[in-house]
Amino acid sequence: MESKNIRNIALLGHGNTGKTSLAESMLFVTGATDRLGKVSDGNTVCDYDAEEIKRQITISSSLAPVTYAGNKINVLDCPGYFDFVGDVLCALRAVEAGVILCSAKDGISVGAERSWKYLKAANLPTAFVVSKCDEEHGDYFAVVDALRAKYGSIVAPVPSPPPTARASLTWCTTSATPPTAQRAPRVRFLLPMPAMPKICAWN
Repeated sequence: MESKNIRNIALLGHGNTGKTSLAESMLFVTGATDRLGKVSDGNTVCDYDAEEIKRQITISSSLAPVTYAGNKINVLDCPGYFDFVGDVLCALRAVEAGVILCSAKDGISVGAERSWKYLKAANLPTAFVVSKCDEEHGDYFAVVDALRAKYGSIVAPVPSPPPTARASLTWCTTSATPPTAQRAPRVRFLLPMPAMPKICAWN
């Protein structure tokens, strides 16, 4: 594969916002793995260290290579807890863009705010993902409003196309059940508008 078809991205955000689960879903939906691992079961691709399995958190950045539409996307699953921020800063030296996860239940967390600052300091394009939309008390629109209130009109929701027979990363979910017209996806994507052309090129 030529280098022009390789993308490197980092998943950032506070602990327990679903970064490892999103990476796991990307691997599963694109056929890189044949089963969907769960953090609670200790069988995800990215959290393989014994201490990570025991604590059910990411301690060091892990690589999840995904192949989609002729492109190889190297997804770096970064730690969310501040004790391991060194791994996050190291990962940003190797990626072209960052994806910040915000829980639909908790909104903008301190980890999301710090991730934004790290990405802006590194001058990297940024996307937001609203995760856990289907969990109780999850409010996708409240998170969108909070992001717009904090960062302004550069935050623009990106509509996902309807699912097709071909896997689509924009419909990547944290469950094995594909989204339908009756079932909303578990994650939704938001992009700061200046970053849209580069990030949309991934699809």
